[in-house]
Amino acid sequence: MKNKKNLLYVLISLLLFAVIALVYCSPVLSGKSVIQPDIINYRGSAQEMLTYQDKTGENVYWSDAMFGGMPTYQTGAKYDFDIIKTIDGVFRFLPRPADYIFLLFTGFFILGLTLFKKWQYALVGAIFFAFSSYYFELIAAGHNGKLHTIGYFAPFVAGILLLYRKKYIAGFVLTTLFMGLQLQANHIQMTFYLFLAMLVFAIVQFIDSLKKKELPDFLKSSALVVVALIIAAGLNANRLLSTYEYSKETTRGKSEMTLLKKNSNGLDHDYITQWSYGKLETLNLFIPNLMGGGSQTNPEDLKNYTSELQNTQYSLGEDEFNQQVFQAVASQPRSAYWGDQPGTSGPAYQGAVVVFLFIIGMFMVRGKYATYKKWLVGATILSFILAWGKNLPFVTNLFIDYFPMYDKFRAVSSILVIAEFTMPFLAILTLYYFFNSDESDEFKKKVLYIAGGSTVGILIIFFLFGGMIFPFTSENEKLMTEQLIGQIQQANPNAIGLWDGLIKRLDEALIQDRISMFKADTVRTLIFVLFTMALLLAYLFKFIKKPIIVILAIGALAFIDGFTVNKRYLNEDNFVSKYIVDNPFPTEMSPRLQTEAENNNNVAQIAYKVPLNNLLLNISKQDKSHFRVYNTVLSTFNEAGTSYFVPSIGGYHAAKLGKYQDVVDIYFSQDPQLKKYGIKDETGLINVLNMMNTKYIIHGSPTEPQVQQNPTALGSVWLASNIKWTENANDEILAINSTPINNTVILRKDLVENKNMNVSADTNAKIELVDYSLMKMTYKSSSNTDQIAVFSEVYYPHGWIATVDGKEVPIEKANYVLRAVPVQKGNHTIVMEFKPQVISTGNMIVIVSNILLLIVVAGGIYLGYKKCSIKENLNLAAEKA
Repeated sequence: MKNKKNLLYVLISLLLFAVIALVYCSPVLSGKSVIQPDIINYRGSAQEMLTYQDKTGENVYWSDAMFGGMPTYQTGAKYDFDIIKTIDGVFRFLPRPADYIFLLFTGFFILGLTLFKKWQYALVGAIFFAFSSYYFELIAAGHNGKLHTIGYFAPFVAGILLLYRKKYIAGFVLTTLFMGLQLQANHIQMTFYLFLAMLVFAIVQFIDSLKKKELPDFLKSSALVVVALIIAAGLNANRLLSTYEYSKETTRGKSEMTLLKKNSNGLDHDYITQWSYGKLETLNLFIPNLMGGGSQTNPEDLKNYTSELQNTQYSLGEDEFNQQVFQAVASQPRSAYWGDQPGTSGPAYQGAVVVFLFIIGMFMVRGKYATYKKWLVGATILSFILAWGKNLPFVTNLFIDYFPMYDKFRAVSSILVIAEFTMPFLAILTLYYFFNSDESDEFKKKVLYIAGGSTVGILIIFFLFGGMIFPFTSENEKLMTEQLIGQIQQANPNAIGLWDGLIKRLDEALIQDRISMFKADTVRTLIFVLFTMALLLAYLFKFIKKPIIVILAIGALAFIDGFTVNKRYLNEDNFVSKYIVDNPFPTEMSPRLQTEAENNNNVAQIAYKVPLNNLLLNISKQDKSHFRVYNTVLSTFNEAGTSYFVPSIGGYHAAKLGKYQDVVDIYFSQDPQLKKYGIKDETGLINVLNMMNTKYIIHGSPTEPQVQQNPTALGSVWLASNIKWTENANDEILAINSTPINNTVILRKDLVENKNMNVSADTNAKIELVDYSLMKMTYKSSSNTDQIAVFSEVYYPHGWIATVDGKEVPIEKANYVLRAVPVQKGNHTIVMEFKPQVISTGNMIVIVSNILLLIVVAGGIYLGYKKCSIKENLNLAAEKA
């Protein structure tokens, strides 16, 4: 009867999670969808691939949509035998983004049931975990892969914990299944961070096993973890192997070009740590608006600044110079955020209730749960330290330089996902320990008085004296103010006295707005802490006699806390007509689009680009040849809207091919350092555009775009009758600047096997593209002399096969970033085809792993059933006796 009742509550909890997710995302019930900037870019990058797949029914692993061509492994490629993806769909049956919220709840609920075997703790723990504001900020931004991966953190950890508690069957099944699902979600950075947390667990568990003389059990469990991870990886072999192969060629891999790079084996330190969490900013986990929230501030939160700005304008009169300065000051975007990051969607707020219980747990939890506490606290501290990035350079640089794979990932602040898992875990463990341990009430009261009282005291001090303790301004803002004052001094020294005072008053008004936000949220946090503490003390003093009342009441507090803060970052404004979300690149201003654009800034940005989209559509309709476009209207290498209509030399992706990024850095960045290498004009840029077959250049503005045809674009392929030999990568990329690439190919001596190629000019020689598809291109050539065919296709050393008249020939890397094939005199048919062996190999491993998964699950079910039958028989025998 007890088990049936518990099962009923489990089902009710799951239903509750679905309801909460749908209520939070209630606009989806009325035909709306969440609009996500990153997903809009994804739609642009993937459109060519999706169109081709729908037309042919084939999986596409190469696309020409962005950056002159790249594999689709990280832009939505489909794989055969992907059963693990089908299983993922079972968990994510709700409409997006409610499916991700439900996944967060359910995943931690599984962990809670595994650890506590009581639905109420699993339910409240799921609320603690799922309502971290960071997750809702991820939804708003469109970082779906990140959130998808995080959703499988908790059930995977549940499997690990079961294995180390000697529950080998259930632990092995859960570990295998949920690591397989996590890898399927395909955000390796998040999985890597979880593995850092589990490394801390392994160290703590190992030390504990040594003390208890249980090392054989530790080794057995660890071996099973390894086997489970191998099978899980096998379930995703095609996905993982292709990603691994691709990663070596991206900006995360080793670079031979060192002209501007500090780290040749991965990402540069500055790039990795650009988004570093401030040390003080870590308190955002407890007080959401301690640093002003997100970079995009609601105007209502800047009342003092806005009022002072208006007063300033009125006080200036008609003086032309002062009005010009005022316009410069007013046009500068001001934000309530004053943290160390270049910008942020919002704080990594974990919740006042959760953080408070975490603090209590550090002092209260001990005994058989001490190992878990050490792990969770240690992993949390590690998360904080690594998230500080450049604000703690000694530790960060050690990890970047010496810890495997750490230099492959950017935005170190995102490692706070570890804390966003470990803190709610210890928080719910604290609640469980509070009600189920043998500790005396006196001990519990003592911890609450000391740890809880100290927390309350600190919050009161923050409220009373926070305006004096914290600066409420950033170093960058101070620098901007100094620069503005310097410009005024230079332009009109007589005005410096006036503007020095005015700018100080504006800055003080902004600081007052920030202090007001800080104080409001400090009081808010204090209230939640006091209520939580009061509920716990009420139980200890017997005012509340049933633990479940306290547990559910604290869960309700956490729910209210998280729900209200998260609505600041993901709310009704993020939901628009599903039609617009499904068609984010409109080519005409419909009445529906115009109406929604007037009421929603995200839609307004979509509508703003209608003229540009229409121009790109017309190009794609009028020109059916193979070409690329250079769009200078938008940020060329940070947008993928162009690729929705036509192939672009630009695009948007975090893992571009490294060689292509090198070309971008040298010829598109206009870095002053490059002058010492002889790059002083646009000769190199023009050569790059020509050799990339850039037929059209778009300039102007999104509302008034103009197109210019490039008459010197070299087309899809051309013949070179001269060779410029280079010694290394630096020489090779710099040679683009000074080489007549229309008839001369740039090759590296150390990469070409045949250095005695005899090529000569033939004015009648010709070569043309006669058939084009994404993964297969056919060319016809004719010449009276030996030539080298140079293709306007990005060189990628894996998977591409070239044949001349049916005979395979090597593909040479030419012009640093292109492909080339030597062609003998005469008439020839040249075929370039993408046949990645890594996919075939991966598919074979996936088939085997799927069979193993089936055996594991079936075996687990059988052994579990057998164990239950034996237990039932023993109970019956006992009753008869």
